[in-house]
Order: sequence, then C-alpha cells, then structure tokens
Amino acid sequence: MRFSTIFVSFLFTVLFAIALNGCTKLDEGDTFTVKSDGIVFQYEVIVSRMNYVRVIPVSGDLSGSVTIPPTVTYNGEKYVVTQIGENAFRGCESITSVNLPNTIMIIGASAFFDCSALETINTPRPLSEIGDFAFYGCTSLKNFRLDASISVLGKGCFRECAALQSVKFSSSITEIPDEAFFGCFSLGSIHCPSAVLRIGNDAFGSCVKVKEIYLDRSVQSIGEGAFAGCGSVESITCLTATPPACSTNTFEGIRPDIPITVMISSAENYSKTTHWNYFSNYKGTY
Repeated sequence: MRFSTIFVSFLFTVLFAIALNGCTKLDEGDTFTVKSDGIVFQYEVIVSRMNYVRVIPVSGDLSGSVTIPPTVTYNGEKYVVTQIGENAFRGCESITSVNLPNTIMIIGASAFFDCSALETINTPRPLSEIGDFAFYGCTSLKNFRLDASISVLGKGCFRECAALQSVKFSSSITEIPDEAFFGCFSLGSIHCPSAVLRIGNDAFGSCVKVKEIYLDRSVQSIGEGAFAGCGSVESITCLTATPPACSTNTFEGIRPDIPITVMISSAENYSKTTHWNYFSNYKGTY
C-alpha cells in the first residue's frame, strides 16, 4: 500500500514536471520551428513579454507563393510574427510571391536579397521599416507601394530591382537613402513628396528609363550621383525655394537643355547656384 502511494506520488511529480517544462515560456533570443502550409519556418523570440517573434533564415528550397502566418503556437504558447528577420529568405530564387500578415512591422536587412523570381509582395499596415538591401536584386518585382506607416528605408533597399516600374512614396518618408533605387532600369518617373528632406548618394543612379523627376518643397540636399546615368530624363521640377545642395555629378548624364521648372521667384537663384547652373532652360511656376 505504501509502495503504491509512493509510486503514484512519484508519477504525479514526473507528469507535473513534464507539463511544466512543456509550457515554459521562451526567452528573448530563443528559437523554434513551426510548420505552416507545408513550409517549416524558423522563429526567434524578440520581445518575450509580448510574445513577439521574427522569421529567421529558412532552410530548404522554397518556390511559388509563400504565406507568412500572423501567429504561431509552440509548446502551448501563442506568438505574434512581427518581423521578417535579416537574410530570412535570402537567395530563395524560386519564390514568386509573398503574402505578409498585418502583424509585420519590420522587414530586416537583406530579407529578400536576390529573390530574383519574386514578382509581388504586399505591404502590411503596421510596416514601418525596410532594412538595408532588403529587396536587392529582386529583378522580377514590378511595383511596390510605400504606405503611410513606412517611415524608414534602408540603404540599397530596392537596388537593382530591374523590373520595378513604379514606386509610390509615403508621406512619412523624410529620407531616400543611398543607393535605394540604384539600377532600377524600368522606373519611369520619380516623385518625391513634401516630407522628403534628403536624397542620398546614388539613390536613383542608372535609372535609365526615368523621364520625369519631381521634387516637392522640402528637399534640402541631393547626394553625389543621385540621378547620375538617368539619360532619358526630359524634365525636372523642383519646388524648393532655396536650391538644394548637390554635387558635381548629381545630375551627370542628364542633358543640360531640358526644362527645369522652379518657383518663379527662385529661377534666377537656381540659374546662378553651383551645380544647378549646369542647366540652361529654367521655367518659373507659382
């Protein structure tokens, strides 16, 4: 009888320990894998008190359409997927589309680097940041909408997206960083909204099909080679009252006789300002 009682007590202790271990909450930096729609995703805990996780580099060859789940359950705990981590899908050359959940806030550096077959990806509402070189070399990506929530773009984030035809900038973006759209050979026009203060070095370099550049009233500086190699440009509009600071090669390769539209009160100032005086055909507007 006593043996039976001891055995039952021991068994209860073991089962309790197993159950407790199975429900242990993960700490920040801990990783785990969960299979969703036939794909094994790997996750890393980034904010343990909120159960926030990010997708980290996946293993195996992925192809076709990939859907990231908004939440995943592991060991009885529910986790919210808020980030696509650095290099998460780097080199997945057969992915054609990605569906991101409305929980994603950040796309990390090089997350989709060299996903050369990627044609479409949505922009979730909470998305606020796109990391350095996030879509570098996504040569099949044709359109991307930078929604109002997006305020930070990383260096070279869309570099050499050769098929990218249009980008709609959000009103929250104050800087277009270095090399952001360098080598986007299919881009037809550039429209920088009023919030943009700085255009980085080589930001739109070698965008050979751009025909129109529109810079709203707030641009203060334009980096080296920002529009270099944009030889198809037919007109530039810059509504900043004071000519933005720029460099010798900012407009290298653009014809000097194309029409440059500025505020009528600023036309003379532009025509006499270093680097802006490269252009000869100024037109005033109100």
